Amino acid sequence: MARKIGKTCGFTAFVVFSCSTGVVKADAIAGTFLGGDVTLNGLLRLETATKATDKQNPYNQGGYLFNEREITLRPGNPATGWQTQLQPDSAIPVLPSVISAVSAATGLNSVAGLNLNGVVPNTVSNREGIKYQPATVNYHTLRMELSPTISWGNFSIISRLRALYDPGGFGYSDFDARSLEGDRGGIDGGLASLYQGKPNYFAYEVDGKKNPVPLEWSGRNYMVDFPALFAQYNTGGLTLRLGNQTVAWGQAIFFRVFDVANGIDFRRHLILGRALEEYADSRASALGFRATYQATDQIVADAFIQKFQPSILPNPNTPYNVIPSQFTVHDNYFKSGYDKKFNYGIRIKGDYGKFSLQAMAVERYQAEGVFSWTKSGINKPLPNDNTLGAAFNQYCELVLGSPTGQGCGPQLAETAFESSPGAVHSAEEWFYYAPDVRLSGTQALNFAVTDFPAAQQLLAQPVGDNTQAANNELDAFFGAANGLHGHLKREYHKQKIYGLGGSYVVDAEPGSILDQLIINLEGSYTPNRTFIYSDIGLPQKPRITSEFTSALVMEKYQRFSTSFPATYLVFQYLYRQKSDLVDRPLTGYGGTPGSYPLPDNLGDPGQPKLPDGVKGAHYLVFAFLQPWPAYIYEVSAAALVDPRGGLLLQPAVQWKPRGNITFNLFYNYLNGDLGKNRNDNLVSTIDFAKEVGVRIGYQF
Repeated sequence: MARKIGKTCGFTAFVVFSCSTGVVKADAIAGTFLGGDVTLNGLLRLETATKATDKQNPYNQGGYLFNEREITLRPGNPATGWQTQLQPDSAIPVLPSVISAVSAATGLNSVAGLNLNGVVPNTVSNREGIKYQPATVNYHTLRMELSPTISWGNFSIISRLRALYDPGGFGYSDFDARSLEGDRGGIDGGLASLYQGKPNYFAYEVDGKKNPVPLEWSGRNYMVDFPALFAQYNTGGLTLRLGNQTVAWGQAIFFRVFDVANGIDFRRHLILGRALEEYADSRASALGFRATYQATDQIVADAFIQKFQPSILPNPNTPYNVIPSQFTVHDNYFKSGYDKKFNYGIRIKGDYGKFSLQAMAVERYQAEGVFSWTKSGINKPLPNDNTLGAAFNQYCELVLGSPTGQGCGPQLAETAFESSPGAVHSAEEWFYYAPDVRLSGTQALNFAVTDFPAAQQLLAQPVGDNTQAANNELDAFFGAANGLHGHLKREYHKQKIYGLGGSYVVDAEPGSILDQLIINLEGSYTPNRTFIYSDIGLPQKPRITSEFTSALVMEKYQRFSTSFPATYLVFQYLYRQKSDLVDRPLTGYGGTPGSYPLPDNLGDPGQPKLPDGVKGAHYLVFAFLQPWPAYIYEVSAAALVDPRGGLLLQPAVQWKPRGNITFNLFYNYLNGDLGKNRNDNLVSTIDFAKEVGVRIGYQF
C-alpha cells in the first residue's frame, strides 16, 4: 500500500522542488557527476510520541509491577521434594532439612560442619529500593535522510543514508543499572553497554562482537546506516541488484505471509509507526544479490540470495522493550557463526487479465530467533545475610567442594541464574510474568532444572504441573539468593517456506463499491520451523514443528465525491495455525493470573493452555486513507483486531501547508483488556505504550 500512497519528492538543479502524495512527478534531475545523471531526495523530521497515560513499560526495571511491594515468601522443604513449606518467622532447624535432602541424594548420613539454625526469611520489600517510575514519553527522535542516485545509462548506484538522534532522558524516566552496584556488585551478566548502565536506545550488539550489522554505526543515542546501497543494472527484461537492500514481497499491512526475506528492526518504534507505511522503514537490510526477470508481459521471476540478518529487538530498559529486564539475553548471532549464513529464495508471478498467480520458495534462518535458557557464567555466591543463603553456601563448600568463600557461586555459574539485584524475587512475580509473556511458569522451572545438572546439585527438582511445589521451590531459591537474575540465549534455526497466492480484480457497475476491488489471497507452509519460544518452558533443545499461514487482502480506491480524490480502503484477515503475530506459540496463551493493574493477592497461578474452542490465531485489519483536494490534508485510520480481546487503533491526520513541509498527528490506542483474560490476546503485551505521535517533516 505504501507504494500507492507514499510520498515522492525531488530536488532538481538545486532550485526546483516537487513533492506529491499519490502522484509521482518526475522532476528529480539534480545534475551530473562523473558523467552520470544524479538525483537527490532528502528529509529532516522530528518524531515524538507522548504517552496517553503515565503507565511505565512493565518489562523495565523502573516500570516493574512489583516495585515497592512487600511479597510474602513461602519457601519449601527440599527434603520433601518441595511438597511442603518451611515455617516462616520462627527459629527452626533449617539445615537438617538440607542435610536430609543431601543424605537422600548422596547416601551420606551426616555432613560435618553443617550446623546453622536460623530464621527463614518471609518478606521481600521494595526490590532493593527500586521505585516505580512513571514515564511521559515513548519516543523522541530527530531524523535525517539523504537518497542520492547516480545513473550511467543502464547502470546506476542507488543509496539511502539515514541518521537518527535520541537525546535520551527527556520524559523517559531512564533506569541506570549503576545504581545497583553496591548490592552484590550489581548486575554482572550480559553486555555492559546494554545491561550495566543507562538504557542504550540504538546500539545493536551481540555476544562476541559490537554491532554485527554492515553499513551501520550506532551508539546509545545515535544511529547512522545505509538501508539501501546497491548497484543496479538493467538490460531488456532483466534487472540485477548487488549490495545492501531489502526484498518486499506480499500485500498485507501488519501481516507477513510472503514478506519473509528480511527481518524487522524494532528498535525505533516497535510496530507502532504509521500503519499504512507497512514495514518500509522497519525491514532489516541485508547484503545480497537480487535478480528480477520479466520473461513475458505476463510473467516475472524474482530471486535473491543475501547474508542472514536477524530481526533486531529493543534493548533492555528502553521505552518499547518487550523482554523483562530481570533476564539477560545472550545473542549468539556471531558466536555461533550465523553471521556467515545466507538466505535465498525465488518468486514467480503471472498476470492473466483479471487474475494473477504467484508462488515462492524460500530457505532462510528464522529472523526472530529462538530463546532458551543458557548458563549464566557468573560465579557469585548466595548472600550470607539470610539463613537459607548461608545454609546453601555451606552445603556447596562442604559437600560439593566449592572453594572456601565462594559458596554456591561455581554451581550457580553452571545454571541459568545469578544472584543479583534487579532480579525476580518471588514465585508470585514469576507466575505473574510467565503467562504475561506467554510462557508456562512450571515448565520454565522444570527445564531450568533438567537442562542444567548443576541446578540439580543445588537440590532443585522438576515439579511437573504441581504449581504448589513450584511455588515452594521458587520461593526457597529466591529467598536464599535475595533475587535471581535469569539468562537466556538467542539462536537461529534454518527453515523452508513455500507459498502460493493469487489475486482477482472485480468488474462491477462503474463507481460501485465492488468495481475494481482487488482480492488477494496468500498462503504459506513451513514444514520445519521453530517459534520464538520453541517450547513455553524455554528448553535448550528446540522443538521442531510445522505451520500454515494465510492472509486475505481486499483493497480498492473508491470515489465518494467528485470534489475529493478517491478514498483508499483495505480489509485484511490473517490466520496463523500455531503462533501469534509476533511468533510466540499459542500454547502459551490463556495463562493466569492476568489482571492489570496488579491485585493485592494473585492467588494460585494457573497454567497456559490453548483456550477451548480456539484453533489458531485470527486477526483482522481495517484501514482507509482520504486525501483532501490539492492533497493539503489527509485523514486516515488503521485498526488491528484480535478477536480474543485486543485492539490497536490508529487514527491519523496529515497537513501539508507547503509542498515540502508535512505535519502528522496520530494516536495509537491499545487495549488488551477487551476479553476475559488479557493473556489470551496479542495486544496486551504492548498496551502500556498507548500514545499520541507527532511528526514534523521537511523534504528537500
